[in-house]
Amino acid sequence: MNLSSLLEWASGLGERARRDEPLAPYTAMRVGGPADLLIVCRTTEEVVEAVGRARAAGVPWRVLGGGCNVLVSDAGVRGLVVLHRADRTRIEAKGTVWAEAGAPMAALARETAARGLAGLEWAAGLPGTVGGAVVGNAGAFGGDVASVLQSLTLLEPDGRVTEQPAAWMEFAYRESRIKRMPPEERPVVLTATFRLSLGDPVALATRMEEILAWRRTRHPSGATMGSTFKNPSGNHAGRLIEAAGLKGYRIGGAMVSELHANFLINTGSATAADVRALIRHIQAEVARQFGIRLEPEVELIGWDADERR
Repeated sequence: MNLSSLLEWASGLGERARRDEPLAPYTAMRVGGPADLLIVCRTTEEVVEAVGRARAAGVPWRVLGGGCNVLVSDAGVRGLVVLHRADRTRIEAKGTVWAEAGAPMAALARETAARGLAGLEWAAGLPGTVGGAVVGNAGAFGGDVASVLQSLTLLEPDGRVTEQPAAWMEFAYRESRIKRMPPEERPVVLTATFRLSLGDPVALATRMEEILAWRRTRHPSGATMGSTFKNPSGNHAGRLIEAAGLKGYRIGGAMVSELHANFLINTGSATAADVRALIRHIQAEVARQFGIRLEPEVELIGWDADERR
């Protein structure tokens, strides 16, 4: 790993490049140690260049969007972390919507609904960015990315930029082809194109407000990764965790939410190790009491293979 050559290039980027930068402020859970090098990229071209520089130097790299649905290790991340902030959007003809991967999903849902385009209203209040939503096949309230994605532009591991149809992603429940790949083999989502349908802006606004009201009363606020576990077939993770008597259970500064048991909360002093231990305890208790192993929806970053199991 030739980090020194990457650092030499990054020295010319000013405040965009940050050495030994703690990642906790960039994650929804507000935990995580430092990246050897963090580079903030506000255009797609900057993302392509930063990843290309890391690849040429033999430096490992990861892309971080909104920091939701991830748990970064207290040890941090070796190599380069690209903070994806490219967020342009464009509404095109016949209900086609184009967005860069760093665009916030909730903002895109608001923008499209206001223009009378239906299909993303389920994303009202959804944390995170377009790129993360695409990779994780985010969804709620009967909708998901798989149902509206038309195509996407990818930065391949070899540096090529390609366009793929939605079918290439091989979507499943909270899964995609990219998410199933080892991190070092994954392409980077650069842009996504969605196919939406015509709708009544007033009706769409009303539906989105209903969704937001539901979220406000049922989802906790504060430092949380969002849904921690996928729902098992025919069941709900939150229901199982609550039935196991784990609402309010704490390890260190990490706590199972009293409002929704599938949300873990950083009460203010949590470490990533606390959160990881709480995840394991929940899995063990639900498996012991109900014979069901909960599968995490969140992705662990900066942990070794044994810790990720």
